[in-house]
Amino acid sequence: MARSIDTPLNDGLLEYGTIQTVRDEKTSKKTGEAFLKTGELFFNFASINVKFDTFQVSSLSTVDLKVKCYFVQGLQKSHKIKIVNELFEIESLDPTRDRRYIFLFLRKVGKWDDNNHFQAT
Repeated sequence: MARSIDTPLNDGLLEYGTIQTVRDEKTSKKTGEAFLKTGELFFNFASINVKFDTFQVSSLSTVDLKVKCYFVQGLQKSHKIKIVNELFEIESLDPTRDRRYIFLFLRKVGKWDDNNHFQAT
């Protein structure tokens, strides 16, 4: 029996984590935001199949990007995804049957600039 070779996930590296508000210690005013990285994953871009993917997401019009990455136990829908300097929310998670890969349906919510400020788009 021939052994199947997996395609490498080499389109890019995404970071997942949460956004925390940074406040001034004296006045408690918001001074910025920090991206607290929980982990990072290699990924490949995947095409959105309208027939199949409508079962995974309530509205495909909200999905900007679909990526395939290795399955991680701790990845949750509440995490934010950062690819380069763009910030995404997870609309849906779709693990494969063998739990080797997971497809992420992402919606772009803004950009992350160098001064640790989140800018909504």
